[in-house]
Amino acid sequence: MLLNIFFANDFLRWFTENRIKGWEDTAESWVITAVVIAALCAGLMLLYKLLRKKAARNIVEQTWSRGRTVLLIVFGLLPVFLCILAAWYTSSNFFNVMRVSGLLKGVLFAWLLYVLLMIVGHLVSPWRRELI
Repeated sequence: MLLNIFFANDFLRWFTENRIKGWEDTAESWVITAVVIAALCAGLMLLYKLLRKKAARNIVEQTWSRGRTVLLIVFGLLPVFLCILAAWYTSSNFFNVMRVSGLLKGVLFAWLLYVLLMIVGHLVSPWRRELI
Protein backbone atom coordinates (compact mmCIF):
# COMPACT_ATOMS: atom_id res chain seq x y z
CA MET A 1 0.00 0.00 0.00
CA LEU A 2 2.76 2.42 0.93
CA LEU A 3 4.62 1.58 -2.25
CA ASN A 4 1.53 2.43 -4.31
CA ILE A 5 1.30 5.83 -2.64
CA PHE A 6 5.00 6.41 -3.20
CA PHE A 7 4.74 5.52 -6.87
CA ALA A 8 1.58 7.51 -7.53
CA ASN A 9 1.41 8.93 -11.03
CA ASP A 10 1.66 12.53 -9.84
CA PHE A 11 4.91 11.80 -8.02
CA LEU A 12 6.35 9.88 -10.95
CA ARG A 13 5.09 12.44 -13.46
CA TRP A 14 7.19 15.08 -11.66
CA PHE A 15 10.38 13.30 -12.78
CA THR A 16 9.46 12.74 -16.41
CA GLU A 17 9.73 15.16 -19.27
CA ASN A 18 8.85 12.95 -22.25
CA ARG A 19 5.84 10.72 -21.54
CA ILE A 20 6.13 8.11 -24.25
CA LYS A 21 4.73 4.60 -23.98
CA GLY A 22 6.01 2.88 -20.83
CA TRP A 23 7.09 6.08 -19.09
CA GLU A 24 5.66 4.84 -15.76
CA ASP A 25 8.05 1.89 -15.64
CA THR A 26 10.99 4.11 -16.49
CA ALA A 27 10.01 6.65 -13.85
CA GLU A 28 9.67 3.89 -11.23
CA SER A 29 13.10 2.59 -12.16
CA TRP A 30 14.51 6.10 -11.90
CA VAL A 31 13.12 6.61 -8.39
CA ILE A 32 14.35 3.19 -7.27
CA THR A 33 17.78 3.97 -8.73
CA ALA A 34 17.91 7.24 -6.79
CA VAL A 35 16.88 5.50 -3.55
CA VAL A 36 19.47 2.74 -3.95
CA ILE A 37 22.28 5.16 -4.80
CA ALA A 38 21.43 7.44 -1.88
CA ALA A 39 21.30 4.51 0.55
CA LEU A 40 24.58 3.04 -0.73
CA CYS A 41 26.40 6.35 -0.55
CA ALA A 42 25.08 7.05 2.94
CA GLY A 43 26.16 3.60 4.09
CA LEU A 44 29.61 4.02 2.56
CA MET A 45 30.08 7.44 4.16
CA LEU A 46 29.06 6.08 7.57
CA LEU A 47 31.44 3.16 7.07
CA TYR A 48 34.20 5.60 6.14
CA LYS A 49 33.57 7.55 9.34
CA LEU A 50 33.61 4.36 11.39
CA LEU A 51 36.90 3.26 9.87
CA ARG A 52 38.46 6.69 10.42
CA LYS A 53 37.38 6.63 14.04
CA LYS A 54 38.73 3.10 14.54
CA ALA A 55 42.07 4.08 13.00
CA ALA A 56 42.47 7.07 15.32
CA ARG A 57 45.38 6.81 17.74
CA ASN A 58 43.81 8.69 20.64
CA ILE A 59 40.49 9.97 21.95
CA VAL A 60 41.07 13.46 20.55
CA GLU A 61 41.34 12.10 17.00
CA GLN A 62 38.27 9.92 17.56
CA THR A 63 36.12 12.88 18.49
CA TRP A 64 34.72 14.68 15.48
CA SER A 65 33.41 18.23 15.62
CA ARG A 66 30.03 19.16 14.25
CA GLY A 67 31.72 21.00 11.40
CA ARG A 68 33.76 17.96 10.43
CA THR A 69 30.62 15.80 10.49
CA VAL A 70 28.70 18.29 8.34
CA LEU A 71 31.67 18.46 5.97
CA LEU A 72 31.54 14.66 5.63
CA ILE A 73 27.84 14.83 4.79
CA VAL A 74 28.39 17.61 2.25
CA PHE A 75 31.37 15.79 0.71
CA GLY A 76 29.14 12.73 0.22
CA LEU A 77 26.86 14.69 -2.11
CA LEU A 78 29.47 14.46 -4.87
CA PRO A 79 29.47 10.63 -5.13
CA VAL A 80 25.66 10.67 -5.09
CA PHE A 81 25.66 13.11 -8.00
CA LEU A 82 28.26 11.18 -9.97
CA CYS A 83 26.47 7.85 -9.53
CA ILE A 84 23.11 9.33 -10.50
CA LEU A 85 24.70 10.99 -13.53
CA ALA A 86 26.34 7.72 -14.58
CA ALA A 87 23.05 5.80 -14.19
CA TRP A 88 21.16 8.44 -16.17
CA TYR A 89 23.70 8.64 -18.96
CA THR A 90 24.21 4.89 -19.42
CA SER A 91 20.51 4.08 -19.76
CA SER A 92 18.81 5.23 -22.93
CA ASN A 93 15.43 4.98 -21.19
CA PHE A 94 16.47 7.45 -18.52
CA PHE A 95 18.09 9.69 -21.11
CA ASN A 96 15.03 9.71 -23.39
CA VAL A 97 12.19 9.81 -20.84
CA MET A 98 13.65 11.75 -17.93
CA ARG A 99 15.59 14.29 -19.97
CA VAL A 100 17.83 16.83 -18.22
CA SER A 101 15.10 18.18 -15.95
CA GLY A 102 14.37 14.65 -14.73
CA LEU A 103 18.07 14.17 -14.07
CA LEU A 104 18.19 17.31 -11.95
CA LYS A 105 15.04 16.33 -10.08
CA GLY A 106 16.45 12.85 -9.50
CA VAL A 107 19.68 14.31 -8.17
CA LEU A 108 17.73 16.59 -5.84
CA PHE A 109 15.61 13.66 -4.63
CA ALA A 110 18.69 11.49 -4.06
CA TRP A 111 20.49 14.30 -2.23
CA LEU A 112 17.55 14.88 0.10
CA LEU A 113 17.27 11.18 0.80
CA TYR A 114 21.04 10.89 1.33
CA VAL A 115 21.07 13.76 3.85
CA LEU A 116 18.07 12.28 5.65
CA LEU A 117 19.77 8.87 5.85
CA MET A 118 23.00 10.43 7.12
CA ILE A 119 21.16 12.36 9.83
CA VAL A 120 19.21 9.26 10.87
CA GLY A 121 22.42 7.23 10.81
CA HIS A 122 24.07 9.68 13.16
CA LEU A 123 21.06 9.92 15.44
CA VAL A 124 20.79 6.15 15.96
CA SER A 125 24.54 5.69 16.43
CA PRO A 126 26.79 6.74 19.29
CA TRP A 127 27.82 9.71 17.11
CA ARG A 128 24.63 11.69 17.70
CA ARG A 129 26.47 14.21 19.89
CA GLU A 130 28.70 15.05 16.95
CA LEU A 131 25.70 16.18 14.95
CA ILE A 132 23.38 17.77 17.51
